[in-house]
Amino acid sequence: MVNIESFIGGGFSSNVFVVQGEKNFLVDVGLGIGDRILEYLDSTGTVLDRIILTHRHYDHTADAPRMYEKTGVPLYASETEAEALRKGDDISIFSTAFGRKVPELEVETLTDKNYGGFQILSTPGHTDGSISLYHPKERILISGDTVFPHGGVGRTDLPTGSIGQLKDSVTKLSLLDVGSLYSGHGPVITREAGKHISMSLKFLDYY
Repeated sequence: MVNIESFIGGGFSSNVFVVQGEKNFLVDVGLGIGDRILEYLDSTGTVLDRIILTHRHYDHTADAPRMYEKTGVPLYASETEAEALRKGDDISIFSTAFGRKVPELEVETLTDKNYGGFQILSTPGHTDGSISLYHPKERILISGDTVFPHGGVGRTDLPTGSIGQLKDSVTKLSLLDVGSLYSGHGPVITREAGKHISMSLKFLDYY
């Protein structure tokens, strides 16, 4: 049984998800909501095994230094995303849009194909190393900024973005049996989430 505690981002922050099941892990860390997450972990006694970042963008990773300092839990991202975060690549991380410079982070390269019952899927397009996580038994998709509810998709006009790759990634996700969608922004969808992904794919037909 998988339980997901959702922290819906306000302002520019991404959503953050505490996943509890075979493994306990955090998906993304958000921007300015770290205290809420730390309070939840402390009050519930939840011990994290990992923090998994869906991609490099600042709205998803800004609180990473604080989360690592407070918990000591290792950060993981795909190879290209981890490399950008280790270098503190402000341009592709998009921290410059927030008037910030990012520190170089200790980020491990995520090489697992499966983790805690979730398949780790390569879904480039929003960035070239974006990932999604899919739990086939529970029919849960954590999509980062690849797809959003109601037919939304991640933007591709930022560094390393690609509309062609995004189309391929959304096509891949549309073939999954998805009941619940936990995306990087917007509300959580808990019923018939596959229809929302189909809407995203249809939207991309215009590009």
